[in-house]
Amino acid sequence: MTLRLARTLLLTGACLIPAIAGNQILLRNLDPTDGTPALLAGGTNGQIYVISTLTSNLTGQNLSRVVELDLTGTRLASFDLPQLPQPAAAITDGQGNLILAGQNAGSQGAVFRLDPKLEGVTAVVTLPAVVRAAASDSAGNVYVTGSTGSTTFPVTAGAYQSTPPGSDFHGSAAYAFLTEVSPAGKIVYSTYFGSDTTTCIGGSYCVGKFGVTTGTAIALDASGAIVIAGSTTATALPTTAGAFEPTCGCGYGIGYPDENAGFVAKFQPSATQQLQWSTYLNASAAQAPSLAVNAIAIDAAGNVIAGGNAPPGLPETPSVFQFLGPDYGGGGFLLELNSTGSAVNWGTSFGNVTAAVSGLFVDPQGQIVFSAQIAPLSYVARMSDAGTTLAALYPGPEISTAGPLLAPTSAGGFAAVFPCGALWIETTASVPSPSILNIANSATGQYSTTVSAGELVTLYGSLIGPGPIDGQVENGVFTSSLSGYQVLFNGVPAPLLFADSEQINAVVPGLVEPGSILVQLVTPAGTLDGPSIALAHIPANGVFQNSQTGLAAALNQDGSVNSPSNPAKAGSFAAIFVNAYSPGDYAPGAVAANAIVGTSLPVYLFDDSRSYGIAFAGYAPGLVDGVMQINFQLPDPLPAGNPFTFYVQIGGTLGPVAQGQIAVAGQ
Repeated sequence: MTLRLARTLLLTGACLIPAIAGNQILLRNLDPTDGTPALLAGGTNGQIYVISTLTSNLTGQNLSRVVELDLTGTRLASFDLPQLPQPAAAITDGQGNLILAGQNAGSQGAVFRLDPKLEGVTAVVTLPAVVRAAASDSAGNVYVTGSTGSTTFPVTAGAYQSTPPGSDFHGSAAYAFLTEVSPAGKIVYSTYFGSDTTTCIGGSYCVGKFGVTTGTAIALDASGAIVIAGSTTATALPTTAGAFEPTCGCGYGIGYPDENAGFVAKFQPSATQQLQWSTYLNASAAQAPSLAVNAIAIDAAGNVIAGGNAPPGLPETPSVFQFLGPDYGGGGFLLELNSTGSAVNWGTSFGNVTAAVSGLFVDPQGQIVFSAQIAPLSYVARMSDAGTTLAALYPGPEISTAGPLLAPTSAGGFAAVFPCGALWIETTASVPSPSILNIANSATGQYSTTVSAGELVTLYGSLIGPGPIDGQVENGVFTSSLSGYQVLFNGVPAPLLFADSEQINAVVPGLVEPGSILVQLVTPAGTLDGPSIALAHIPANGVFQNSQTGLAAALNQDGSVNSPSNPAKAGSFAAIFVNAYSPGDYAPGAVAANAIVGTSLPVYLFDDSRSYGIAFAGYAPGLVDGVMQINFQLPDPLPAGNPFTFYVQIGGTLGPVAQGQIAVAGQ
């Protein structure tokens, strides 16, 4: 079988969203034994707190683990909090204490205060509620919001709304709330905010339907006023004269999704008129998903910026930057309400119906920093307060159903954490500097926390290379330097296959020592430390993809490229290409000779019902040694379904399994 597959099909590619250079970003890897990242908070003295959830090996119970890091990503301390198995909010107060809120083991809302060095819990308060968001003032008072259906919720004397949610035999209402907690853990002020009334169409379907209001975001302005925001199906939520939207486009209907509107409300607990203003946020009716406000922030002028996900219908202004292509209407949104809640200053939506803004804040320069997801990528971006200019955009390291966790740091930048355990820390460089944003397996595109010798990896980032320039081959081996740029693994230069300003493809050298591997980028201006990753003792795996078809990069028996318009026939042979170094005749970075050399590694190929005999597995002639070619025979007859899905396992039964698909005909 002759090899006619272009080298660029395997060795080059592009990040789907181009980065817009800003301040330098440091990429670090969290310790996977600390659990799954759930929350993020920036400390007042250069700390970053990552709160993860995990199951105790000793008790089998779920708990929260807090890890304190400095602004270089160095671990400083950790603290386990078994009393908070479901964390929902994390902030720091004016004294540097870490505030954690969520649900305790008894499913009660709980607020914990930990000292800055994580030496212990200093105060705790519980509430008969689901706590969703928290904020703090300079005096250390903590403000929380969420949802409650409790008739015994601790409402304080003089609260704005003291009547509890209504109920009957068939159901009950739920209200948002605003509760202020002192540094000593005492409730200073607490009020309901909601209404029982809703609309419903559907006869008996409507029995037991009440208004449900949930606070999902909270922030303080410079005067000490508190703004809460969230979603509601309550049509009689308290709104104020002159509100931007006084009526609710929400409710229930049989055969239709529940229609949640958004709300934003501003309180001044110490003032006579505690509710300063309140307004609904409406999207189009009978659209899914319902509107969700995920985050809010307040600028220096008191304007409220809200972000989340919504159907079409929110206000949009033509001067606002349109993110990543045309405005589809609906999906992720950002909008700014004026300081009185009477008008929208600007608004935009972007992406598709699954896109969403997950976090945001206003930085010291008055710019809006936000995290978001637009299928299939997640990212962090910075834009002007007027919404007209995008100053920086950093594509994330993984496909995600939500944007990364986001928090401001005391240095004026941001920190962001992705579910894969990748941590970004923004520096305050005065000029744009190289940033490594992602290290991925070159075949699968999945974020790499471990690498294998000979594995092809791709570094994505901003200003990380020259070019575009293809790798240079000298004496049969790819060189380790392109225009003064190098990638080092524990100081050992890696062969480079391709480089441009946002992408470098490299081969993990075979001389790295076992253990933790520090990845570094050498540029003409200096050296940037990337993350430390582990060295795997088994071969890498991953089926290379054809970016034009979305299928595996594969050859049919006649040597032509497999595609839907040129499928493989039943009973014929096909060749696929896998990211797996086969130790033997070549060193990492070497170009395989024309004579095909097999591998001594055990290789298995199978589908959901059977395994297949492999005619050949070994080096792909003319390609770098990290690419393994596997020739196998398709079954005759073919199983139902097109394309044909297969799985590859390399290195024995404990080796990683990769999936691929090829187009077939003749079923």
